[in-house]
Amino acid sequence: MKKRIIALLFLLLLLPGILFFAARSLPPVYQDSYYAELPALVRRMDEARGRRLILIGGSSVAFGIDVALLETYLREKGFEYTVCPLGLYAAVGTSAMLSLSESALREGDTVVLALEPAADALTAYFGATAFLKCAESDPSLFWRLGRDQQARVIGNAVPFLQEKYALVRSGQLPKAEGVYAKAAFDENCNMAYPREGNILALGYDTGSPIALSGLAIDPSFAAQINAYCKSASKKGASVFMSFSPMNKSAVTGDANDYFTLCNETFDCPVISNPLDYILDSGWFYDSNFHLNTAGAHMRTWLLARDILAQLGCYAPLEDELPVMPAPVAAEVQAAADSGDFVFEAAENGRAYVIAGLTEQGKGKETLLLPSSYLDQPVAAVRGDALKEASRLMELHVPQSIASLPDGLLDGCASLRRLVLEHTSAPCGISAHSLDGLKDLQILVPAEAYPWYLDGYGCEENPWQAYRNQIFSF
Repeated sequence: MKKRIIALLFLLLLLPGILFFAARSLPPVYQDSYYAELPALVRRMDEARGRRLILIGGSSVAFGIDVALLETYLREKGFEYTVCPLGLYAAVGTSAMLSLSESALREGDTVVLALEPAADALTAYFGATAFLKCAESDPSLFWRLGRDQQARVIGNAVPFLQEKYALVRSGQLPKAEGVYAKAAFDENCNMAYPREGNILALGYDTGSPIALSGLAIDPSFAAQINAYCKSASKKGASVFMSFSPMNKSAVTGDANDYFTLCNETFDCPVISNPLDYILDSGWFYDSNFHLNTAGAHMRTWLLARDILAQLGCYAPLEDELPVMPAPVAAEVQAAADSGDFVFEAAENGRAYVIAGLTEQGKGKETLLLPSSYLDQPVAAVRGDALKEASRLMELHVPQSIASLPDGLLDGCASLRRLVLEHTSAPCGISAHSLDGLKDLQILVPAEAYPWYLDGYGCEENPWQAYRNQIFSF
């Protein structure tokens, strides 16, 4: 009996190596993707000499910090730091960033937490599958995780291998281009991809509102943060909390509520005023937390000021701040028949929103949502716009409509075909948006098909649950 137990323990110890060896035996899939930057972030932190400024958070760190500029601001005031950004993916989770950095902390380090005020970002959420994609080129990252996280990686390894094998066999590998590619970062782990302005037609992502009142912090996540602060203190490192940038157009509630929540929950000083980080939509790029290049400059200036004040330096930063860029104009395409729909002007005056159906539209079995109306783009559809489309069997969604809101298809029990025409990024949905539509076929362009299978951007893949219903055209 004792020999069996020893043999079992031996196998359990070998299992991570076996699984990672199996993963490495398949051709690389993610080496050029945004995922692949995580090993580089950790390597920069490990190899940096002298004092380090480690920035921990989600993708708002990658999109919102100019690494070289922050080092320059600090150096000009007499503080020599290597800035180490450690934020990349909400799909991996902030909890993983804490685990990856904790063992590497040393005397003289300064850690700044910049957590997005979103449900998953304030929990101990850990995306094991996303981590496996990140660790494809460096499996040793596994050993820096906590035990619970390691167990989840092992538990998700076989499905991950099956998914990777299916991608390799299909020949439809994830696309790595533009801002969501490893090539978007320079050798200093700074996002160098040019982001000229806000590309969101409405100026903000309507599907991801930022509600600052009523937020809750998961107790297990609070415990991890506070244990991290205690561990850092023992090593002679300091931990502070700042805030992620927030798109003003998406924010509701009182920022003071969020400040109070963080201040009372975490055992580290809050060094920033959240109101300073609620920025006009013109500073953002493609989400409510991702900044464009000028916005990253502005946020870096704000963070440098707050860090320097904490270090006892209150002298103003000598820098000419950028002018907020104009929004990137959406391309207006030829529209489908607009006689089926009721429109309302968007708040920014630069687009239209589908608000409902006309009597003609209510009786249609096929609807083509238009991409433009009165020579302006149609950028969104209200969640109740199709509530009377009981006969609808086929729905076409143009690329101009970036996401489908919650409840849009609740009244469409007859729907059998959902045609998504998006080619530059997948159409967005919320979790469970298509639940109940088991006979639904989801048709997507062939060039976008890998995104729907594997995910896109910095979030969990919302289409994962519907993979067996997705077909390319």
